[in-house]
Amino acid sequence: MPIAALRSISDHMDEIVRHVKAKRLAAEVARADKAFHFRYFKGLRPEKIGRALVRKIIDKEIIAEPGHELFANLLIIHWNEGHAKLYEEMVTHVRTINEDVEAIERIEDEMAHAIIDDLLLRHAQVDILLCVRLNGVRFDEELVQSRLVRGEPRPAGDAPAGDAPAGEGAPADAAAPAE
Repeated sequence: MPIAALRSISDHMDEIVRHVKAKRLAAEVARADKAFHFRYFKGLRPEKIGRALVRKIIDKEIIAEPGHELFANLLIIHWNEGHAKLYEEMVTHVRTINEDVEAIERIEDEMAHAIIDDLLLRHAQVDILLCVRLNGVRFDEELVQSRLVRGEPRPAGDAPAGDAPAGEGAPADAAAPAE
C-alpha cells in the first residue's frame, strides 16, 4: 500500500521530498535494510546525502516496479512528521467515526465533506490531498477527485449537518501511516 499511495501522488513527489530529512532517512535505511543502504548510500559522507539523491532513489525504487516498501513507508513517515498538525487533526476526525481507524471501510460523503471543510480552514488543499492519499483515508474516490484534486466546493445539496468537531480530525490509516 505505501508504494501505491506514493505512486498515486507522483505529480506531487517534490512536495513529499521537501519534508524528508535525508541524513536521518539514510540512517534509518541503514538500520533496517543494509543492502538497500549500500546500494544508494555506501561511501557517501552524511553531508553529501541530500534531497536530490532521495529524489533519484524515489524514481528508481518507488515509481519504477516493483517498489521498495520500507523506503516508501519511511517517506510517508517523514511527510507525516512534517505535517504533524494536519495528520493529528485528520486522526482526530476519523476517530470520531470509529476509535479503531483500521476498522473503517468507508467514510460517508457527508462526514468526508465535513472533515475536508474543517481542514481547509487551516491547511492547504494539496496537503489534505497528500494526507488522504498517503494515509489511506477511506473517502470515496470521486469525492477526493472533486474536492481535493479539482478543488470543487461541497455540492449545494450537501449542507453541513453534524459536522465533525472543529479543530479535530483523522485518516483511516492514521494510526498506521502505511502498511
